[in-house]
Order: sequence, then C-alpha cells, then structure tokens
Amino acid sequence: MKKIALIGTHGTGKTIIAHDLVSSLKKRGKNAEYLGEIARDAPGPINEDIDIDTQKWIILSQMTKEIEIGRRNPEYLICDRSVIDGYCYHLWKFGRDPGLESLVLDRLRTYSALFRVPINEAYLMHDGVRSTKKEFQKEIDTVFSKFIREHGVGAIHYSGLQNALDIILKVES
Repeated sequence: MKKIALIGTHGTGKTIIAHDLVSSLKKRGKNAEYLGEIARDAPGPINEDIDIDTQKWIILSQMTKEIEIGRRNPEYLICDRSVIDGYCYHLWKFGRDPGLESLVLDRLRTYSALFRVPINEAYLMHDGVRSTKKEFQKEIDTVFSKFIREHGVGAIHYSGLQNALDIILKVES
C-alpha cells in the first residue's frame, strides 16, 4: 500500500485536496481509499482548548485507522492529516513528549509521501469544528515548519493536484 498524507495546519484545503486525489486515482483505475480528519470525532476539546488526553487520542486514533484501512490492502491510502499533525498541535499546547515524539517519528516511516499544504487564506472558514482564528492557524503552521526542519521530515510542498498525482504515481511503497 502507498500511504500518502496531506500535512499542515487546519483550514488549508487538505480535505478538498484529499478528495480530489482519491477521485483522480480512481479515475485512473487505481484502488484508492480516503481517511478523513480524526479530530472531527474527538471525544474532547480541540483547537485552542485542546486537552492532553484528547490530543493523544487523536494521534493514536490516526495510527489505528491507518492500520485498519491498510488491512483492506488498497493500492493507495490518502490521509487527510498524519501522525505529525496531531503531534504538532500537542507541541503547540503542551510541549515535547519524548515518548510520544519517538512513536510519531517511528510511524513516519510508514508514509510513502507527505505533502505539506501551505496556508491558503481562502480556506479558513467557519465549518462548525475548526478554529477560524488566523493567529492560531499561523502559530500551528510555525510549529509544523519547525518540527519538519528539526527532524528532517521529507515533506513535499504541495503545488497543485496534477503535480501531486505525478509524484504519487511514481512513488514506490
């Protein structure tokens, strides 16, 4: 299975991109599945009010869902977020957790490609779930940038659907 994740702060259009990728892969005859954003189902507060248990639940649930879908053996799994995402929100609020960070870094090896989706002002809108505060969005984006840089995460800058498809179709699992 080739597991592809879109990473970055909330309100950047990752969900739309993920659906477009799955649809485009299916149109090419590929067996592709979608994993939506886990935080939407969180049992506790998210956004600026996150609590540590909810954030750990999000990270571990992301891993669990990826494993569950992987057992169905699709050719491609397109993830709207990754384990990095949950951990970056954790870093923003609670700081480093060496054990959790080690687990997250270990799970990074399971992704075939990570696309870093930059902030796009047009996508930060009220959806009833995610914060619409631009400052919060930018703070989380900064945490992502720092984490990726510090850990040498090979994230690919998302620069459009066709470019992402070309990369995905060339990726070896």
